[in-house]
Amino acid sequence: FPIRLGGQRLLHACEVVVSGEGVSARLVAHYRVMSNQELGLLRQQLNELRKKGSTVGDVMAAKMAWFEFPAPIGPLAEPPAMDGPQPSEKEVAKQNLIKRIERLFAEDERNAAVRAHTELVFAEVTVDPDATPGRREIRVITKRGISNSLAFFVGQVPEVARKPMKTAKKPVLGKESLAQRKRPAEEEELGITLPCTMNGQLAAGWVDRYRFEATKGQRLVVSAKARDLVPYVADGVPGWFQAVLKLYDANGKEVAYNDDFYFRPDPVLYYEVPADGEYVLTINEELFRGRESFTYRMTIGESPFVTSIFPLGARVGEPVKLEVNGWNLENATLAPPPQDAKPGRHLIAATDGDTISNYVPFALGTLPECLDAESNDEPSSAQKVSLP
Repeated sequence: FPIRLGGQRLLHACEVVVSGEGVSARLVAHYRVMSNQELGLLRQQLNELRKKGSTVGDVMAAKMAWFEFPAPIGPLAEPPAMDGPQPSEKEVAKQNLIKRIERLFAEDERNAAVRAHTELVFAEVTVDPDATPGRREIRVITKRGISNSLAFFVGQVPEVARKPMKTAKKPVLGKESLAQRKRPAEEEELGITLPCTMNGQLAAGWVDRYRFEATKGQRLVVSAKARDLVPYVADGVPGWFQAVLKLYDANGKEVAYNDDFYFRPDPVLYYEVPADGEYVLTINEELFRGRESFTYRMTIGESPFVTSIFPLGARVGEPVKLEVNGWNLENATLAPPPQDAKPGRHLIAATDGDTISNYVPFALGTLPECLDAESNDEPSSAQKVSLP
């Protein structure tokens, strides 16, 4: 599937890499910020190409043989589909070059809201069927060095992705409406089938809606990743994306709401469906801010979810019985780290055989351990322990 990365100082990008095994990425194109002179030359070339009888070879030789065009991605990589007699190879090459130049103009934003988002890298990612689910890191490698990492998650259920947002324009005092992102009405709501993971971005004022069918008795867990993807937006006020989840029934009545989960800022919803019908799930930023970096990843389904465990740790090599709280855990098991695990902080998850739950921390230590023994709430009945 195609992905789009925004950044800066990505000149001479040569590779995109994802950590861990089972995920590969192929660099497709890099769109740098071009000067006004380069844009003028491109416009001249586009005009020449549109003239009847011109060829790619003529225009390239006469105008811009030196210019390095980014490779096409997605539909632009394929010859245009035409009815009737098939065009010649020269005509196909000409039409592809026209589309590539038009896309350069369409993606170019001279007055970006965030200068750090102006360079674009397009890549294609392939995830193996047996790739381990969970968090990875994605980076762009250039001839000048390696970029910082961003979070990249491998999921377990079918996924949908909204149309990528173009570079946001910087608002100008008195003309803020010119920078407002417009979205067609048909793109405001998306139909999904459970279970599903949804990927999207939020522009200022946007609310993304997802409509789905649910049956009575389903125990749905909706978990969102927003700040888990981009922990801090440096020039945002406040400097983070605070996601808000709302669930509506077929009559438009709000039946569930969440904007954080315990001490974690990313929201999680649990809802037991009371009746068959259509439901709508929405996500927005709490202050209705947004731009390219306000990305989210949201999963809905009857998946296991752990809310707490006890105890929170054990001694290395000793057996421990875990008490688990959460949702959809009736047929799920949660095992502590293996016997040969080393001391430290480990992440463990419950599994029902098909789906792995969220990860929770579990600590392994080297000292003897004991459990709280009631009643020990008064000084006179204090529980006696041996040190260490």
